Amino acid sequence: MRVFRLSLALAALAAVGLMAPLSASGASLGVAADASLTGGSTVGNASAATALHLTWARVDVSWASVAPSQPKGARIPTSSGYVWTSVDTQLAAAASLGSGTQVLLSVSGTPDWARADRGAGGSVGDPAWMPRRASWQNFVAALVTRYNGRFAAIEIWPQPNLQRSLRPQRLAGRLVGAGLFKILTKLATVEIRKVSATAPIVSGGLARTDPASTTDTPPVTFLRSMSRTRMLFDVVGMRLVPPTGSEGPSDPTNLSITDSAGIVAAIDSYWPGSLKSVWLTGYGVPSGPATNGLSSATQSVGISSFLTATANPRVGLAIWNSLANTAAAPYEGILLAPTANPFVAPAAGLDPAWDTWTTILPVPVPAPEPTPPTPPV
Repeated sequence: MRVFRLSLALAALAAVGLMAPLSASGASLGVAADASLTGGSTVGNASAATALHLTWARVDVSWASVAPSQPKGARIPTSSGYVWTSVDTQLAAAASLGSGTQVLLSVSGTPDWARADRGAGGSVGDPAWMPRRASWQNFVAALVTRYNGRFAAIEIWPQPNLQRSLRPQRLAGRLVGAGLFKILTKLATVEIRKVSATAPIVSGGLARTDPASTTDTPPVTFLRSMSRTRMLFDVVGMRLVPPTGSEGPSDPTNLSITDSAGIVAAIDSYWPGSLKSVWLTGYGVPSGPATNGLSSATQSVGISSFLTATANPRVGLAIWNSLANTAAAPYEGILLAPTANPFVAPAAGLDPAWDTWTTILPVPVPAPEPTPPTPPV
């Protein structure tokens, strides 16, 4: 609750222009390489990245999209059946943020041909089904071979505690999702370590759940089950987007971005002494003009909560889900519209996301050009 009150205070003070800027975030910041980034200009994206202190980009790799049909040589990235266009486009957009931008590959999504149940569960085209082990391992091998040297970290299967992301969660009433997740992570790790001994392997960001859900697994419950499987990974991922767009009352089995200390404490209770880093691999709440009944002040709380969480020394990376608002995601970005060329910062008072972000983390002031020496008379 202490962090939540701090977030409320930050938002309230920012709204009236009385808040002194905080020091720069301790965590690295980034955005997802979504349509707003791929549709932005190189100059605009780079300028926005500088203004917002962005140094990372998340590139989402949909296995189902990359391999719509079974490749003949599954471990060979040039094999017929692979279509890497979506990944290549996102990587180019990530590079537009700046030459030093680091990439987090986030990998998931089972093609129908690779499902472990061979379609027995129905739901054609559902990428959540657990894949066959060899098929998954071969795909990761092809992925890391193709992009060796172009990624800094890999997230394995985001939101594995949701049934729409990983199925089955339970069999005969018994939680099996974490055990399946361990298999996915273990097989992927084998291939990742063949090309990189140091790239962090991030457990798929756990999602907040609706306490009334009978299909999803709450993040605390899933964490506990992960620890019992003794699965190995480097970084704990979190994607704690509130289902309603604003943080509601907490419950014992959920985690909240407004309580980063609570997140760390939960992790330390299951992996004592490991001091595992926490990465917020995806977060976003409505921003821009008031929408879905959320006021600008409420939206600002989401931004300030996110940035306040990054001040926790155990939070190493924080990814916002969208740089700018688009027709597909009209109120999710930090900017009201896709970045312009040249980039023009939003006018104060029109964009609560931008206003709050740049108040807490002020836009850097460019260093003045050095004065040329006066030529001798």
